[in-house]
Amino acid sequence: MGGGSEGPEPKTHPTWGGLEDPAALVFDCDGTLVDTMGGFYVADKQTCEEFDMTMSKKQFYDLAGVPIRRIFEMLAEQQGTFPNLDAMAARCKELADEIMSQGPELIHPVVAIARDAKAQGLPIAVASSGVKPTVTGHLRGHGILDLFDAVVTCEDVKHGKPAPDLYLLAAEKLGVDPKRCTAYEDAELGMQSAKAAGMTVVDVRLLDGYPTDDYKNTDV
Repeated sequence: MGGGSEGPEPKTHPTWGGLEDPAALVFDCDGTLVDTMGGFYVADKQTCEEFDMTMSKKQFYDLAGVPIRRIFEMLAEQQGTFPNLDAMAARCKELADEIMSQGPELIHPVVAIARDAKAQGLPIAVASSGVKPTVTGHLRGHGILDLFDAVVTCEDVKHGKPAPDLYLLAAEKLGVDPKRCTAYEDAELGMQSAKAAGMTVVDVRLLDGYPTDDYKNTDV
């Protein structure tokens, strides 16, 4: 009698967060696929100052992953001000576009995971709190937009991160069970979002080659 094979070994990979045979991988964008966080901090902080508000670096990183209009709304509530939130969001986008006019750099260790998954035939998607023109523009500018089978952004859901809606919608668009997905995030609230959707989560800040540890150096 032979050894009696029980079928192929389940596929695994050190960057899949320990999940065997994932059905799909889902990536945040800002601070995960593209290195935008430094530019966004400058734009967010300047916008707040122009509207007589303040934002510390700690607040910026604590709220990373929340849609920008909601961030400004939360800060305004804390600071007892009543700004035009739509005008703030528009001004912030304008500043961010100016600051990152040459395009942010890719975060290569994360993009490598996406490329490897695509080569293996795994469906991959983006689930971002950013606005669609900015997110797709950054990905297209680096020639990686076509890697992804779906891109969902803040306009596509009622509740942004840390609610699970973005990740659940990404899984739905890929036609997979979210519990069989690995998500890639750099922000605590984004990780909460993916976990609430039932996904396994990889903190990309811990990957070899991640470009910055600025999130650790925050003021109070």
